[in-house]
Amino acid sequence: MKIGRFKFSKRAVSPVIATLLMIAIAVAASIIVYVWSIGLLGGLMGSGGSQTKEQLIMEAYNWATPATLVFTLRNVGSAPVTVASVYLGGNALTTGASTAIAIGSSQQFSLSVSGSYTPGAAYTLKVVSTTGGVFAFSVIDGSSG
Repeated sequence: MKIGRFKFSKRAVSPVIATLLMIAIAVAASIIVYVWSIGLLGGLMGSGGSQTKEQLIMEAYNWATPATLVFTLRNVGSAPVTVASVYLGGNALTTGASTAIAIGSSQQFSLSVSGSYTPGAAYTLKVVSTTGGVFAFSVIDGSSG
């Protein structure tokens, strides 16, 4: 088609060029997503919150006496953990002062249990650290594990 002095072609971009452009755009978008995700994950894992480095396991517990719960926690994480509070079945238990557990070491807790608990029933024991990390364990009233 000719308008004035200029000749216009109805033909679009060649299929080969169009395919190469689509591949280049897809590669550029994937590189941008990769850089963004590595930056996000690196920030969370490297210098991010210490909750990702705190890990506690319960080695043993003894709740044979209804009024006393004794349990041992071991720090298997890569940061020291300071226990701020303990909850049993949603009720706060008095731990006294904050107790720090060094990396690779264990600490025994002996807490007074008040309230009504059913013997043989399982209850959730939640240990909360000073940084906000929550560690949940299951204990059975009237038994040891």
